[in-house]
Amino acid sequence: MYVPSPGLPDDPLRIADPAAMRALAHPLKWTLMDVLLTEGAATSTRCAELTGESQANCSFHLRQLARYGLVEEAPSPSKKERPWRLTTVNQSWSRVQPDSVRAEAVAELERVFVQHEFATLMRWVGSAQEYGDEWQRASMRAGAITWLTADELAGLREQIEELMLAYRDRVADPAQRPAGSRLVRLFSAAYPLPEEAQGHTG
Repeated sequence: MYVPSPGLPDDPLRIADPAAMRALAHPLKWTLMDVLLTEGAATSTRCAELTGESQANCSFHLRQLARYGLVEEAPSPSKKERPWRLTTVNQSWSRVQPDSVRAEAVAELERVFVQHEFATLMRWVGSAQEYGDEWQRASMRAGAITWLTADELAGLREQIEELMLAYRDRVADPAQRPAGSRLVRLFSAAYPLPEEAQGHTG
């Protein structure tokens, strides 16, 4: 059994290189990072088994993730295996970029990331009955609308991020996980509505 990289950093890995943004703008890379999160570490062969992709395709994308510092080779008891593990479970990037090349790269990254999140959410929606009443009642989906300044929205984001990161030590350290816990995906979004909607919400 493999383990995640020890001492996973609390601070998010900042994605600023447009080449890294373009590399991450591929759904399989996010799926592979999910696999490594749940498996602890995995070879490209194991990733292929779990994703339905070819071993060669998984190997290519894992090497690209390693190139940009998102994964690394994990220790292995076998010389024949080449397992990979995450270096971080927290990535971030700025939607505001200094030039059109970076702006286009981050826009595509945002699109792929959000699509991946909603695909994950829809899998939950389709399989929720399999989790039992307790987990279905505990799960959350919520929506709200209000009027905020940009500063207030930024403050709300910081509060939500703080709540979401409160249990981050449990990802890298299994000893921190209480009995009965299971891996849970947390995702949030808050954004201004288009100008034409303003007259209908006041």
